[in-house]
Amino acid sequence: MKQKTLSLLRKRFMGVDDLRRDLGTILNDLPEKKDEVVITQHGKPKAILLDLNTYLQLVDIQEEVIQPGYIDSLYKELEEVKKGKVIDHSDLVKELDF
Repeated sequence: MKQKTLSLLRKRFMGVDDLRRDLGTILNDLPEKKDEVVITQHGKPKAILLDLNTYLQLVDIQEEVIQPGYIDSLYKELEEVKKGKVIDHSDLVKELDF
């Protein structure tokens, strides 16, 4: 939880009054800047505003992660890495035909 709080503090904060006043500019800037805006009310974070593409990417990731067995497969792969069962970068490039 501490790491999440620190990450949040690095974001751009904006009060609801400023949001109302500058909404057009903020909406135009979001896709270019790719930053989230933490919306505050009475000095407390209440919501996060982000561009549509970032939101859609987060939804895609969330949908993938909630698939049955996904987390278990990640743990299994992590165990393989710990055992040293990895593919050399150059071999991977060849295998993927890059």
